[in-house]
Amino acid sequence: MSRLSRGCLGCRTRRIKCDESRPSCKQCVQRSEPCTGYRDEASLIFRYENDKVARVSVRRRTSARSSSKRNGSSQVSLTPQTPQEIISVEDPYSLSAADISGLNLSTPFPWAKTVPATSVPAIEDQAVSRFFEKYVMYPCNHGSSPGFLEHLPSLFDEARVEGRKALRWAVRAAAYGSLSNDQNSMTLSRKALQCYGLALSALAEALSDSSAPPDDSSLMTIVVLDLFEVTCQAVHLQDSVSIGSHAQGMAQVLRLRGPNQIYGARGWSLFRLSHHRLQRQQLGFKQDPLPESEAWLESLSDDLPYVRIEKDNFKISQICERARSLLKAINDTDLSVVQTLDMVQQIRELDQATTTWRQSPGWAFKTLHSSEITQDVEILPKFPDFVQLHHDVWIAYEWNYHRISRIILHEHLLECLERLEGSSASNDESILVLIYPYQETSTAIIRDLADEILSTVPQSLGDIDCEGNILNASTGSSICKGVGGYFLLWPIRTIKKTRSATTSQKALAQGVFERIRECTGMKTALGKASDI
Repeated sequence: MSRLSRGCLGCRTRRIKCDESRPSCKQCVQRSEPCTGYRDEASLIFRYENDKVARVSVRRRTSARSSSKRNGSSQVSLTPQTPQEIISVEDPYSLSAADISGLNLSTPFPWAKTVPATSVPAIEDQAVSRFFEKYVMYPCNHGSSPGFLEHLPSLFDEARVEGRKALRWAVRAAAYGSLSNDQNSMTLSRKALQCYGLALSALAEALSDSSAPPDDSSLMTIVVLDLFEVTCQAVHLQDSVSIGSHAQGMAQVLRLRGPNQIYGARGWSLFRLSHHRLQRQQLGFKQDPLPESEAWLESLSDDLPYVRIEKDNFKISQICERARSLLKAINDTDLSVVQTLDMVQQIRELDQATTTWRQSPGWAFKTLHSSEITQDVEILPKFPDFVQLHHDVWIAYEWNYHRISRIILHEHLLECLERLEGSSASNDESILVLIYPYQETSTAIIRDLADEILSTVPQSLGDIDCEGNILNASTGSSICKGVGGYFLLWPIRTIKKTRSATTSQKALAQGVFERIRECTGMKTALGKASDI
């Protein structure tokens, strides 16, 4: 029986001996080529089994040889192993029999009457499949959604073969975290954290190689870890310093990947996901836009809707930066009241211009009174007075991103006006008369925007479909309960935290957040630590 090569992919392709040096083999170094890594130990499983599988395998091979001799035939027929039997020795956090016995999973193939034991996927694989179902969105043929994590399944499959352990551990962590919520299992929650630690270690090792820019697998690992940190560790509730370290790491990887990263469907998708996350980070924590963002976005075509979204979001970040600069000027200089109000008015005009960015047919949505959707006395109280129906949850999210950006901008303006109101120069009653209308207008805009965000909740959380039809637990889209809740986290948190929202709006936001904690797994994993 031939020995399965442990050499790197480049040496195996060229059929030459690999010295297996790490992080790069000497053959690749001498050819001035990046060493793409070594075969995953999981691919050697049929040669290097763990004790249990080895004993089963030996018995079967012995039995098969005896049978072959008796029959005088060289043909060997082996009983196939179930996926649960084929567990890699390098995977210390696979689920044990005790872990599995406590789970109550539905059939993985609901369209089949019965499923043979040999065809039932391993629980680990079922967890990953459920995670993909809840969080992966594929591009819409009608052009509304560009997709979300749409390349993750294929990258995960490649990671199995090419030995990119960081992505495998990151997906396993996110999958266990999601399943722990569905099953209310603290065991799975602990397994998720263990896999998370392994993913971080493997990612650090992968990024330590400075001979080549970070590949797609490494960037996708960061994206998945970020999602895990938000949904299972409530990182979004921590201080801006903690959050900033994650954003800086993602930004640095984008810099290292360089301008050529967008020349490929997968690279472009990862850039869009990562840069979008960075812009949201900057808005939420009052951080300035990246200096490189303008050049990155300038290289993209304006013809595509989701490119225009990124560029529009960047412009809003710049407007918010301008408002923060005004606040700093009020604190640090002798800016007159008239000059300050002139600058406030300029920023308000820029904000007004942003309201025209969502007027094309692709952004259209329908607004219904909740009584037009249902008269059920049990369901109706869960809905806001008015409900918005969008093409899909991605479009609803992008609308909410735009609304939250405007809320943050008007909060900056209110801060400027409050500082101005409290200054010695504002004791003049005539000046206060000028300030109050600006304050009232910004407060009213914030409350209107909060109402619009809350009106997207039923569709985002899978209570209704895009036509307004009620979806029950068995027919509701699981992706809404996963990625829909993830998309709502930032908008709902912002409503809950803004001083200008009404008491009833904050109460509704708190109720929505409780549902998000349930459907994302934060409540199971973190308990009260995930409260806002």
